[in-house]
Amino acid sequence: MKLIYFLIILSIFWLSTCSAPNALPAAVESVVPATEEPAPESTQTAAPVEAKLPAVPFESETYFNEEAGFALDYPAGWTVSETVIGPRGTQILFLSSPEIAELETVPEGGTRLSATIHQWDPKNDLAAFVESRKTAWEASGFTTVEEEQLVLELGLPAARFLIQTPDADVVFLIAALGDQYLVISGEGDLELVEEISLRLRPIEVK
Repeated sequence: MKLIYFLIILSIFWLSTCSAPNALPAAVESVVPATEEPAPESTQTAAPVEAKLPAVPFESETYFNEEAGFALDYPAGWTVSETVIGPRGTQILFLSSPEIAELETVPEGGTRLSATIHQWDPKNDLAAFVESRKTAWEASGFTTVEEEQLVLELGLPAARFLIQTPDADVVFLIAALGDQYLVISGEGDLELVEEISLRLRPIEVK
């Protein structure tokens, strides 16, 4: 019985050695170089990423002015009104409540923002227009507290100011839109005014 068992084991061992005569040891197999050629590099170009503004930090609506070529996000529920201020300008008022439109100063808790479109010469010269505004503020006795040149999220150059008037502190943002100039000013909640004004962006003029 033991002899039969020994012969079976011997037969199994012999068959296992004969069944793969060309097999390489594992250590040798691990160093055999790969024969596959690397895949060719892709010739496709990545699609351009569309520029987008960060999410609005408040519940918002969007004002579009296709004639002047800009858009602006403002808090939902605000009052918006447009007024022509002569042959060379238009003003858009954004009001947290309609009754503050004509008030000399904004009461606590209220915010008033205006966007004024100017046709002014020389055209396409933001620096010259900004200097004219600074001269006007100085002549009015206003104090420039902060001044900053910046580029808005979608690439529009602008100038930002914090101006102290006898009645209130006012944030100004000035930008050129085509051959026109846009001046955004706001008082009340100045942090909110900044959030709104910095979301200014150009749109295609129709």
